Amino acid sequence: MLTKIFKIISFYDKARWSSISNYNLINFYKKDLYNDTKLLTHWLCYISDRQMAFGRIWEVGGFVFSELVCNFKENKNIELLKPNQVNSFINDNGIGGYAFTSKSKVNNNSILLKSYGYKEDDIVKFTPRYYPSDYYSILCTFDILREYNYSLTKYISDQINKYKEKDDLIQRILFTLYLLTYYKIGQPRKTDIADFKKNIQKAKVRTKKVKTILNDSFEKEFDNFKKDAIFKQKRAWCSLRDFFKSPEFNDCFKKSLEKENIDTSQLFTLKSFRQFELPGDVWNNNSTFRNCILKNTEYENSKKSLNKILREYFENNKNDLGNSYPEQFDITFDFVPRMCENNNCDICPIGILKGKQNSNFDKTCIMDTNYYCPVALTNCNYKIDCFGKECELIKNIMPDKNEVHLADSTKNEDGSN
Repeated sequence: MLTKIFKIISFYDKARWSSISNYNLINFYKKDLYNDTKLLTHWLCYISDRQMAFGRIWEVGGFVFSELVCNFKENKNIELLKPNQVNSFINDNGIGGYAFTSKSKVNNNSILLKSYGYKEDDIVKFTPRYYPSDYYSILCTFDILREYNYSLTKYISDQINKYKEKDDLIQRILFTLYLLTYYKIGQPRKTDIADFKKNIQKAKVRTKKVKTILNDSFEKEFDNFKKDAIFKQKRAWCSLRDFFKSPEFNDCFKKSLEKENIDTSQLFTLKSFRQFELPGDVWNNNSTFRNCILKNTEYENSKKSLNKILREYFENNKNDLGNSYPEQFDITFDFVPRMCENNNCDICPIGILKGKQNSNFDKTCIMDTNYYCPVALTNCNYKIDCFGKECELIKNIMPDKNEVHLADSTKNEDGSN
């Protein structure tokens, strides 16, 4: 049963990444940015992605962060993060805290003008919910990248060159990205941001520790990381996943890596995708969804987080799972609010597997290649053309449905053949 559910989720995941219309794009402050600038902007956006509307992060935060990254790379000056300076991107917000602040004005940026109430002459301010720790993460990230020619791609490519022969290369890359940004950040207060001299000194001490791990104690630290912490890196996994799978970023990532002489043909493969962990969150651990898919399995009463359960099941059944893998369950971000939270079990393909009575799934699956797939559109708001009789979802859950539709299509108007 769980094997078939893996394959259902894989169908949705294919739909999700089939078009840039299926997710929010970053609102860069200008169009002609280098690929690595776009990648690092994306990485910073995910740093701030905690309990905040993701649209605001990508559209307001993306504007500010893209200009910050562009200036950091061009001017090679970390004091862009020194508060309240002429060229600083972090300034008092007027209410006892700080905001990331653009240098550029809004001008004709239609997203900011139409959706966020900005005027053309305004500068843009962005305050993440947990901005003190986000500020420290960005400061520490920049401090390390100064030793990699101010390039996120250079940092990643160095790790690829070290570990390209390893079967767990992707998880090693993730660990090094964790070290880059999230390792020992702590819980700073907003008042701590004011002392830049102290903060940059702390960042330098941290950079030294990270370099020691990268160069001297990597295997020991990585083994410890894999036991549990690897399943708790939601933001890092989401960003790295996007570099590989998002139509907005995978071409940027490939070209940036190739510029560093990395052979990407061996990197963008199913072997790599199978190593990605599911970014654990409230949606894939939603009790309705979780109880549904785990009922009558060995995991029905398990207290483990779902990403650990899926990894265990995958490792024990990978030969039967085809192109399915744990990370694909991240579609629950779109699926659960529309289906589980609205009690739409009667139109859910998982309900058919569960033998649900009075299923109305047929009313959403029309198998007409002239239209979008209504199942993906209804269940997740993903736009993808209907696959017709070649649909893998239907082959998985209703292998006889093709024949039924073909028979219906040959009937005359009076119902006769």
